[in-house]
Amino acid sequence: MFHHAILGNADAAVAHCHCPAIALAPGGDVVVAWYAYPQEETRDGTMMFARRRPANGSFDPPTRILEHMRSSLGNPLLFFDHEGRLHLLFVVLRGQFWDSAVANACHSDDLGKTWSRPHTMRLETGIMLRHPPLSTASGQLVLPAYDEKSGRTVMLTSDAAATSWAPATQLNDMPAIQGSITASANSSWVMMLRPCGDERCCLRSVSSDEGRRWSPIMRTGLPNPCSGLAAFRIGDHLCTVYNHTLEHRRYPLSLAYSSDDGISWSPPVHIDQARHEVSYPQFVVDSNEVAHGVYTFGRTRIRYVCFDRSWWER
Repeated sequence: MFHHAILGNADAAVAHCHCPAIALAPGGDVVVAWYAYPQEETRDGTMMFARRRPANGSFDPPTRILEHMRSSLGNPLLFFDHEGRLHLLFVVLRGQFWDSAVANACHSDDLGKTWSRPHTMRLETGIMLRHPPLSTASGQLVLPAYDEKSGRTVMLTSDAAATSWAPATQLNDMPAIQGSITASANSSWVMMLRPCGDERCCLRSVSSDEGRRWSPIMRTGLPNPCSGLAAFRIGDHLCTVYNHTLEHRRYPLSLAYSSDDGISWSPPVHIDQARHEVSYPQFVVDSNEVAHGVYTFGRTRIRYVCFDRSWWER
């Protein structure tokens, strides 16, 4: 099974799309957010939102949200807390590039129809976001973030209600950003990371204590052209979606899976072989083990895909 849909911006004032986020509501709705911009990705960025209802399987028309914010916005992420509240985290640029970013947060209690007033997360300038948090057995949230200035991953923690965030751990041994965390059946956590520097492969780190401490960052056999990736689990397989190339480009978009927590990997299965940018994936998995994902499609649209295990094991 493999389905897909194309999402575009709410109006013609912004031509470009990038960096989509996705979350699954308790009732089965799929919600997606991304930032849109007229020409330069760090100027006049605005936030878009779309919702897919399980009853008809299609997306409502995308809408522009947070319109009152005058600064350029970027890098959204979405997640639901244990009470079913939808959280949106994103960055606001105070200068010309991402090292001036200030992390912000808001929430919605009606699946994105209305949003609370955003507030700053009281983190250092330049702390960037990409993938959603994971919850510990005690309910604490652990969020992978990264410092745009140093290219290092920083782990943030919060209570289950996501009311405030604080730095907890920094991975200093190798430049690596945009970590995506999954939990295995044996209680270990694996974080797949994008390289930030001379490396040209997907990276990984492992935690045996729910994200408090992490192993040294390790190289994998999956190529990466310094582009975003996403990790998720279906059954006993750790899956990574990434750009399977060593060339300085962001296509094709591919999936590889591992049954040993990322030590060895399957050959790639190509999700999208378009010869333009197909990048910055993010994926979630529902209770039926169907993977739902979004990614940038040519910087002018967002593509949504969903598939089950039978598709990528074919």
